This record gives sequence, C-alpha cells and structure tokens, in this order.
Amino acid sequence: MKKFFCFLLLTACAVTDHLVLDNRTPYPSDDSKLAVQWAASAKEVDEGNDSLLHGAALKNVRKIRHTGNVHLAIPQNAKYFRVLLWSKGSEEPDFHTNWVEIVPDKVYTLKPDQLVPTVLLSGTGC
Repeated sequence: MKKFFCFLLLTACAVTDHLVLDNRTPYPSDDSKLAVQWAASAKEVDEGNDSLLHGAALKNVRKIRHTGNVHLAIPQNAKYFRVLLWSKGSEEPDFHTNWVEIVPDKVYTLKPDQLVPTVLLSGTGC
C-alpha cells in the first residue's frame, strides 16, 4: 500500500503544467481540423509566422480532436500558443488566432470570431 501512495505522489509531482482550451467553435468537423501550435520564444513565433505564410512545415503542432473543454499539457519551455484551422479539407491552415502568452492552469476561451483568415497575415487581405 505504501508503494501505491508513493507512486501517486511521484505521479502528481511529475505532472506538467497544463491549460484548458474552452473550444466554443464548431471545429473540428468532418471536413476541417483544428490544432494548437506552441512556441518557446519570440524567434519561434516569427518562424511559425513565416512557415504559415510560405506553406512550409509547421513545427510544434498538436491536433485538437473535439469541441468543449480541451485539456492540453504545455510542452517544456513553451511560452506562447495559437490555434490553427484547416477548413473544408484545405492543405494549409486558412484561419488562425493571434499568439497568446501562456499562463499555466488558465482556461482560454476560443470563439469563432477569434479565428482570422491567414491571408491577412501576409497583408494581402482586404
């Protein structure tokens, strides 16, 4: 029994920081996918923006599989995150949120009007 309680204590201590994304959008759906992208520095934020603009491979992305509360473990050293949306089966994310500074154990609400067209990132939008 002592071993079991020691295991529970060690497990509780090893748990990483997390956040909750309250996903109030209709995504993901059958023909779309939603993901979180993480960054550890302002340089990684810039690299993530460049990758999104130029269709390069995106790094540090984790797929979101449902609406409602999504519990996400914060990767080690991550300081920022944003949400990306691939709508209607597109190959590149066509909507995204702004980068957000991470506060562990916080609940972040994602609403549909926070997803902006990726084309606006390049300055070629309306």
